[in-house]
Amino acid sequence: MTGDVLLLSVGGLALLALLMSCWQLQVSRRLRREIDELRRRLAETPEPQQTVPISFSTSLDSAERDQLQAAQPAMPRNSAEKYRYVGALADQGLDARGIADALQMPTAEVEQLLQLAKLKKTSPA
Repeated sequence: MTGDVLLLSVGGLALLALLMSCWQLQVSRRLRREIDELRRRLAETPEPQQTVPISFSTSLDSAERDQLQAAQPAMPRNSAEKYRYVGALADQGLDARGIADALQMPTAEVEQLLQLAKLKKTSPA
């Protein structure tokens, strides 16, 4: 009787091993099909076009120039516009040197325009 139980146990383990190997074979075949399908799709996809590499420093320089241009006020075109611009900046509390730097104008010209603006304010309209 002990021999029969032992033989039955060995037979059960052999059957279990056979079932597991069949399952493993089935899984490996399925994975092989999936890999083959992915390789086929990969072969069908077009090659990406080569792009010209953009230098980071070049794009950074360009961005900094754009930012500087946006931050600078528009330059006055004629003398009346300069006069109004200088007056407006003076009303905001900027001195002649600050206005000259902001508008990229000579300090002497800005001082003259400031004197004209003061005269206009003091004279009756």
